[in-house]
This record gives sequence, structure tokens and C-alpha cells, in this order.
Amino acid sequence: MRNKPGSIPWILIGLFLLVMGLYFLIHPQETLLSVAWLFGLTMLVSGAADLIVYVARKWVYGLSAWFLADGIIDVLLGVAFLCNGWLAVEMLPYILAVWAVVSGVVKCAGALIYRQSGMPFWGVQFGVGVIVLLFGVAILLRPMIAVVAISAVISIVLIAQGLMALMRGLFASFPDR
Repeated sequence: MRNKPGSIPWILIGLFLLVMGLYFLIHPQETLLSVAWLFGLTMLVSGAADLIVYVARKWVYGLSAWFLADGIIDVLLGVAFLCNGWLAVEMLPYILAVWAVVSGVVKCAGALIYRQSGMPFWGVQFGVGVIVLLFGVAILLRPMIAVVAISAVISIVLIAQGLMALMRGLFASFPDR
């Protein structure tokens, strides 16, 4: 049984992903800290881009205080999340909760508009909206739900990807397969 090129890297990648998936499953706070750091970086870049566009194209937006404020808030939150892991971990579940509540309400309102227009399947969107809304309310009442949910999803994806990579590495060593 001869190893085909690439089988060893796949096995190593698979083992790494499995270990990280199990680690994040056991340590949900570390998972949330990693997600919060990436979220902070994303907000910083997005806010900086907003500010650059605002300054460069002020004539298009006029003196829109909303666009400028959005950029400043994104930059400040991004820096806060990057510089203070504790703040990020504490705030992220509430940000997720507020987003879920608003998204759920918007989905339900949209579904009711679809219903009035006679569109089929409006009930599916309404049902999804209610589920998202309830998830947001549950997170507001019990923020640890978000920590566990985020950690579980990331862990499951990493473990699944690790198993797939491990299988690729193991089966790559079989001839003609």
C-alpha cells in the first residue's frame, strides 16, 4: 500500500481539525472569544471603509451624519472588540440576540405583507420569523444559550471537516481510488 501524494497532509489537517473541534466543544468561551475577535476585525475594516468612502465621496452622501456615525461606531466597536476580549465575549451574545429579534420581527412583518398580497408559502417565512424571534428572546434572557450554540455549531463543523479530511487522507493511499 503506497501513499499517494497528498495523503499525509490530509491526515494531518484532519487530525488538527478534529482536535480543534473537540477543544472548542470543551471550551465554549474560547470559541466565543475567537468569533468575537474576528467580528471585531470585520467591524474595524467595515467602519474604516465607511469612513474612507464618506470622506472621498462626501458630495454623494451630502453631510449625512448617519453614514459618518455608522463608520465611527463600527471602528470604535471593532477596536473595543480587538483590544478587550472580555468585553467582546460579554457583548457578542447580546448583539446576536438583538439581531435575531429584529430579524425575526422583520421576517414576520414581511410574511404578513406576503399574505395580504396572496403569495403562497408566506406561512413558512412567518414560522421562520417566529423561531428566529424566540431564539433572540431566549438569548436575551439566557445569554449562555448563544455561547453554547455558537460553540456547538463551530465544533460540529470542525469535527465534520476533520473527519472528511482524515477520510481523504486514508483513502488517498489506496491504489486507483
